[in-house]
Amino acid sequence: MELEEALSSLAESLREERSRAGLTLEQLAQRADLSTAHLSRLESGDRQPSVAALISLSRALGVSMSTLLGERRGVPAIAAYPPGRVTHEANGLTIAPCSGFPGSSTLEALQIRISADRAPSEPARHRGEEWIYVVNGQLRLEFDGQVHLLDAGSTVHFDANRPHRLGTAQGTVEVIVVAADAPNDFRNHPLFSASISDH
Repeated sequence: MELEEALSSLAESLREERSRAGLTLEQLAQRADLSTAHLSRLESGDRQPSVAALISLSRALGVSMSTLLGERRGVPAIAAYPPGRVTHEANGLTIAPCSGFPGSSTLEALQIRISADRAPSEPARHRGEEWIYVVNGQLRLEFDGQVHLLDAGSTVHFDANRPHRLGTAQGTVEVIVVAADAPNDFRNHPLFSASISDH
């Protein structure tokens, strides 16, 4: 029942944001690099979206992923995410949003728990970059045909447009995933000033 409610809420948010953006189903599907049939099933609540699909849809719509997962507009441009927040389950992943203030659209952070019995999925690809921090367990990251095993405390940063897939080497793994899609003219420039105390 909880899963049905979550899918229904996501479907409603998708329809609302697509309508707000003035896009047809076909236009949004093309922008998000999804099939129209797949997007239609997401909008009707009949299909669980992958993390890659959520990232692609949020970028195509110019909204944060947390907006698609139920956060409403019209609140201040800051968002805090306490422990015990609402999670979304899909294909052996438990996903909790960790980012997304109203109007944000270039960075997404997710806390993801990967179950040991997760069935392998198709490799994901989406625009931008990903940075992952392994909170606990051992992450099995397949990137561009190579397997990387990352222990707790490790980080990895990669081009998300290349095929990649998250899994576990053994047991359950918990990671923080940050996906960013900065404009090209900001590339290769530090995000923070030289003195962190200025921030």
